[in-house]
Amino acid sequence: MQKSATASVQEPAQEPWQSTSTSVAEYPTSYPTGHISNFDEEAPRSAFSVVEPPAELSTLTTHLTGHSADDTFPDGGLQAWCVVAGSFCLLMGTFGVMNTTGILQNYFATHQLASYSPSAVGWIPGLFTFFGLSISVQVGPMFDRYGPRGILIAGTICYVTGFILLAESHLYWHFVLTFGVLSGTGAALLSTVALASVPQWFDRKAALAIGISMSGAGLGGVIFPFVLRAGFSNIGYKWTIRLMALLVLILGVLGTVLVKARLPKGRSKSTINLRSLQDARFTWLTFGIFALELEVFAGLGLYPTYVVMQGFSTNTSVVLLAVLNVASTIGRLVAGGVADRFGRINTQTGLISLGALAVFVIWLPFGNSLAGLYVFSVIFGLASGSFLSLAPACIGQISRASEVGGRFGLTYSIVSFATLICIPIGGEMLDKVGKRAMVAYLGSVLIVSLGLFVMARWACLSYRWRWQAKI
Repeated sequence: MQKSATASVQEPAQEPWQSTSTSVAEYPTSYPTGHISNFDEEAPRSAFSVVEPPAELSTLTTHLTGHSADDTFPDGGLQAWCVVAGSFCLLMGTFGVMNTTGILQNYFATHQLASYSPSAVGWIPGLFTFFGLSISVQVGPMFDRYGPRGILIAGTICYVTGFILLAESHLYWHFVLTFGVLSGTGAALLSTVALASVPQWFDRKAALAIGISMSGAGLGGVIFPFVLRAGFSNIGYKWTIRLMALLVLILGVLGTVLVKARLPKGRSKSTINLRSLQDARFTWLTFGIFALELEVFAGLGLYPTYVVMQGFSTNTSVVLLAVLNVASTIGRLVAGGVADRFGRINTQTGLISLGALAVFVIWLPFGNSLAGLYVFSVIFGLASGSFLSLAPACIGQISRASEVGGRFGLTYSIVSFATLICIPIGGEMLDKVGKRAMVAYLGSVLIVSLGLFVMARWACLSYRWRWQAKI
């Protein structure tokens, strides 16, 4: 029997989850005629094709796909790439703004809300991100059941209306309701559909496709800070926010036109499927993403404030954030291709390690140096580009195509609590214990996240460690 490069299954007659080896490249590339009906024509199609194992073996990772229409992915074609383009637009308008909340927070804190502490102002972007992720627990199953079109229309209306009302805000509770709640709800509707739609169309190229769509978030994080800086200086606060409303409206309309579901409607039977947490792989990944986004959104939200506190100008803080987001966009594109070749969880753990090194080796000791901040922005940007883009790919590879929306929703509803508390905690640390302690705290959170992703990888191998496994 012909074998692939690194290992083997026991016998072709075994079910995939019964193999004593979970190393991904150990499966035969051909099967006796009597067994071909059980597998796809080109089994194994991908190192990441997944069959849901029985409940009692939920910690096993299998890499063979059953013969199911749901699990037959186009992996390309005009419609599939149109979905990627639509997802790119939606994530540019939602996560791109999330990457820019540090600029908005700094402006609010020095103008309309100058009488409030940084931690109090930090609750406003924190609520925006919280609502942008927490409501996904409802949106994911709605996407599985009803498709994307109605959700995207409603999300665009909520999102744009929130920005229009934000332009008229001048009291604290105005900002909380318009930006935090209303725009956050719209962002949840748009971003959840954007994240859940791409994995329905891609398998072998899933990480690359998601990386391309997530690069929209990085591009938004580059463009929006300069739009805000130029707008605040030249046309004033109100018209700048109205301009932002126009931009996100255009992006929302493009996403609504381009994004389509591949699977038939009505596949989701429950709003919250907590049984997914019985899968140890999914649980470890969920809490790993929780810790990862606790660090990412705190860093993005507080980085401009940190730069200003170090004695540099507001313009310098905008440029440094833009440099970080440019590097992040490049990192998303590169990480997707690397992850499809070497393994998504493998790539994610490596880049988390690089990000932690950047924090402790560059940001912590050289944060008072402009050259050090530029170097950190580039290196951390390259590493952090994968933090958000590979997380959906990691979840998608251990989930059926028909349950991806629900699992994304459950994951990001849990993760949303990290985004709610991350900026207020970091802002309080800036006030009470200083800048260096905050940086050390963010680096420590990355170390915790690294440990959780390592546990997820171990669970994918049925707790048998294999260094060369493509996971």
